[in-house]
Amino acid sequence: MNTSFKAALFHQSNAFYENIKGHSEDEKAARFNVYRNNIFVSLIDTLADIFPVTQTIVGEDFFRAMARVYVQKHPPKSAIISDYGDDFAAFIRDFEPAQGLAFLSDLAALEFTLLALTNTQEHTSLKGEQISAAFHNADDPARLRLSLASSTHIVAAPYAIGSIYLAHKNPDSISLANIQVEKSEYLLISKSNLYGDCHIVSQPEAIFIRHLLQGKILGEAIPDDDHFGLGVSLAKLIDWQLLTNISNA
Repeated sequence: MNTSFKAALFHQSNAFYENIKGHSEDEKAARFNVYRNNIFVSLIDTLADIFPVTQTIVGEDFFRAMARVYVQKHPPKSAIISDYGDDFAAFIRDFEPAQGLAFLSDLAALEFTLLALTNTQEHTSLKGEQISAAFHNADDPARLRLSLASSTHIVAAPYAIGSIYLAHKNPDSISLANIQVEKSEYLLISKSNLYGDCHIVSQPEAIFIRHLLQGKILGEAIPDDDHFGLGVSLAKLIDWQLLTNISNA
């Protein structure tokens, strides 16, 4: 984007006015302001599409006012509009009117992460019979190495952002009224069926999954925790279609 044009667009500069047709400075300013407003509205709409749950939490009017400040301070860095908003969560963290919602920036970060996963490569999951055969044929199942989809990672969230997100996406599964916002959560993030997906897991399950991602064999990946259930955890990974390979160490 032309430097003088960008300055005029986002910083109220009149340096570009000489390139606009008009009989007076006021007419040029009016024409350019219409264009500027259209650009701002378009970028704010983009942010609303990327952060729908964040917008729902604060309300449309507050969100659009906050987004307008963000757009002015953080104009697009590239023509790829899907990349826009990568630092919106950091902006929210320092945005004074939003300080009363300490979890909001983490929620926005989660939404952007899930959107970004839509652009990552698809993975091929093992079928149920392949998983059964791998365990059945293993001399020692504890020596098996379970590989997960490359997009999989664990997030230790300081607030219940996973519950908030899922309550808005699937209101029948989680009641927003019952969420303890100040309670920390462990989230499993991965791509599923073309889109980013989020699951709430227990701390022992999070440790187990992290160990698998580190390449540990099954026996070494199991956490020393009485609350951990191997069968339940494996069933979740299978149900979420995250197992991509099982090999002998």
